[in-house]
Amino acid sequence: MKRCWAAMWLIAAAMCAVGARGQVAGAAASGAAAQASPASAATKVYTNAELHLTFTYPAELGPVDAAPVAAVARRMVYGDDASEDKCTKVLLAVGEGSGRGQGGGQGGWARVGLVEVNAQCFPAKVLREKKATDRLLRNFVTQATTVMGTMPLEQAAGYEIEGRRACFAAAQGTPVTAGGVQTAGEELLGVAAVATEGRVVSWVIETNDGAMFNRLLASGVDFGTGKTERRLPARAL
Repeated sequence: MKRCWAAMWLIAAAMCAVGARGQVAGAAASGAAAQASPASAATKVYTNAELHLTFTYPAELGPVDAAPVAAVARRMVYGDDASEDKCTKVLLAVGEGSGRGQGGGQGGWARVGLVEVNAQCFPAKVLREKKATDRLLRNFVTQATTVMGTMPLEQAAGYEIEGRRACFAAAQGTPVTAGGVQTAGEELLGVAAVATEGRVVSWVIETNDGAMFNRLLASGVDFGTGKTERRLPARAL
């Protein structure tokens, strides 16, 4: 993977990364459903009634081990602290190929996860104050994408999704494991965090495929407005 991905990030940033406006919400039990989308054979839809959330992602992605997503979630909340994780819950983990954390094979691979952060893990007033919310989200995505062997592609970017505060950060490089071993090749890591329903939800994207990275950045998200829109921010913050 080449440094031209930095340019790709600039394009992705213009699209405002992972969380922008998206698809019409569907009804489903809390905790979720991934099913074929009637609107397109090329996508699947995850829904969560409790969060009033609908998320559309490429149909070729199937269930994968959630442990790598959980590891990013722990880093997002605790940084380098190895404390027991009582704050995060993986709601969705899908991917394709046998990449890092999926057997270590060669070739193209991708993984996307959706994580919920329990609001009891930070002061309740944080999500009632815009500046405090922005600081929390910025810290989350910065910590999540701070990995030895990688470099940030850009500073964390704040924006809004359907009136909700959001932040996105990304990194590129060859990650180094806890044992000091570099993985087989370069990859992209993108993390978006959104404050909604009194808690934080976060998307984790990991892949060595630039085209898939951009597809996942452009995937549809709707927080119950019922509007079908591209995932672009209302405005830059």
